Amino acid sequence: MSDIPSTALEFIEATRHVEDGALGLEQVPAFRGAESGDAALEFTFEYQGFLFAVRADASDQKTNMTFRANLGSLPYTAEDPAARSNAIAVLTSATRDLGGRVHLTPRQRVILSDEITVNEPLTPIVLMSRAARLLLRAKPYLELLSAYIRPPIAI
Repeated sequence: MSDIPSTALEFIEATRHVEDGALGLEQVPAFRGAESGDAALEFTFEYQGFLFAVRADASDQKTNMTFRANLGSLPYTAEDPAARSNAIAVLTSATRDLGGRVHLTPRQRVILSDEITVNEPLTPIVLMSRAARLLLRAKPYLELLSAYIRPPIAI
């Protein structure tokens, strides 16, 4: 049994103890109602052993968010043919079910990405709810992929 929250509400509740300073949210003028200009909020977080990078900015009462995660490299056939075959099967399903959010680069790296525009101002709730939504949809595939692909080591 995993201690990872399974719903958006559980995710928000589990992160309630995290101070805004940990994500740098207090540094974004838009959260205080001030003009932010071209300032963007950028932060990283870890989920299921994978490191995610998020970039968010606001314009005209809209929030633009980009999520990216390098999930690791696909094993070579010579290394482990079964793991490669199984990982490709998971990738095929994930790509289909997540609408192309998971893809394989020419260098055999598995990338999870999403770009979201929301017709709401940039707030911590918008950020957390959209991140939770993406992670909840990707969770089954991340769990399966982690059996065949090792997440890259953060430097």
